[in-house]
Amino acid sequence: MATADAVTVLKHSLVSPPSSAAATEMSLPLTFLDMPWLHFSPIQRLVLYEVPQLSRAHFIEHIIPKLEHSLSLTLQHFLPLAGNLIVPSNSNSGTPEIRYKNGSSLALIIADCTTTDFNYLTANHARNCRDFHPLIPELKPSTEDDSGSTARITPVLALQVTLFPDCGMSIGISNHHTVGDAGSIFGFMKTWAALSSKFFEDNIDRDDAAATLVSYSPPCYDRTMIKDTKGLGSIFWDQGVVFIKLFQNESSTDTTAKPMTKTDKVRRSFVISRNNIEKLKRLALQKRPQLVHLSSFTVICAHVWICLVKCRGPSGEQVGEGEVEHFCCLADCRGRMDPPLPSNYFGNCQTVIRKNEKNGKLIGEEGFPIAVESIGEGIHQRLKNNDSLFDDADKWLPDTAGINLDRVVSVAGSPRYNYYNLDFGWGKPKKFEFISIETSGAISLSGSRESDGDIEVGLSLSKPRMDAFTAIFNNGLDSL
Repeated sequence: MATADAVTVLKHSLVSPPSSAAATEMSLPLTFLDMPWLHFSPIQRLVLYEVPQLSRAHFIEHIIPKLEHSLSLTLQHFLPLAGNLIVPSNSNSGTPEIRYKNGSSLALIIADCTTTDFNYLTANHARNCRDFHPLIPELKPSTEDDSGSTARITPVLALQVTLFPDCGMSIGISNHHTVGDAGSIFGFMKTWAALSSKFFEDNIDRDDAAATLVSYSPPCYDRTMIKDTKGLGSIFWDQGVVFIKLFQNESSTDTTAKPMTKTDKVRRSFVISRNNIEKLKRLALQKRPQLVHLSSFTVICAHVWICLVKCRGPSGEQVGEGEVEHFCCLADCRGRMDPPLPSNYFGNCQTVIRKNEKNGKLIGEEGFPIAVESIGEGIHQRLKNNDSLFDDADKWLPDTAGINLDRVVSVAGSPRYNYYNLDFGWGKPKKFEFISIETSGAISLSGSRESDGDIEVGLSLSKPRMDAFTAIFNNGLDSL
């Protein structure tokens, strides 16, 4: 079991873009699509790599210098990630922005872990959430005087590389969601990994490094492409303080949510094979031939949703069949904006899909097709045209106030952004974990290490509920 001193910090490194970086300053105002994320806890991910017989000396002398160098070069194209989120104390003092200035740097922690079993961390079975906490860096905000007024300053990204002697290493990632959505952060990680792998080739030179960076589309930061025709940016900003008081138990007006720590949960991964995904699709079509939208995403989410609803009773919860169960997910809408945004737009460009059903319907015999139909209709209605993308966005935060969050299933991540393909120069990961689902209560979806067609589902629940969920989930797939 990991404790607060489970890792030994070997080095606190501050990594900056190279001095030759073209831009010395960059300021990105938050768009209305960035603004809702001001009040959420950091997004945390962990990628674990198996590297047998990896010594501390080789790790410190050979791996870390190349990681730092490749990270610095990568940051020249991702300058905002070396910057800070600046949040004024009130709207009269300005609006939030991401700001990079010459000399800004990204915190990279180098650590050593000898007290936690690497094979335990990289398994799929239930593991205690607290065992992963020491492997994730914090985003530590501060309060400073900014241009004559008080502002809250928060790094938007922090990284931690942890050695497991003779076993491997992990890369922990913490980012503030305002700086970019899942696609933006994955684009950064993909570029860093590609450049790092080049540095582990003996014949790398400056031209090779430059060619690697050029091979990936440089991010687009043009915020003028996003048109806020409904004034949603100011609406989300005004709704912020109310949101914090409701969900973060804050009495202050800080507009950066503090991460919560929970230690009574376990996390577990479930792999759904391509074969079972196809069986779920066939079952859905058999029960609902006229579905308006059917995909791997809808059937996987539907199966997980009904299993989470069904497992409450067996795990000791008292739930009435008339209670409302909620489902929520995000959809990338870069190509659906007017005008369309390029795929390499860096920032947030997602819309929200929400559906709800009565508990009694989801736990019944028709629960799965009902869930598939509900999720599919939500996606279809939201994405059917440009006008529907944000038609009720002003209600996204207020509507959440009346919901029992224990009855909400939300989705983090996407198989489109497959961290199992990130090779920094020592092979592909053995395990990927979406750490922040412990506090958000979401389920995570990712690709699988073993097969491109399989999907890995991650959950973080209390031990009794995880046991009940596991039995119902597996029985459901076995009966297909």
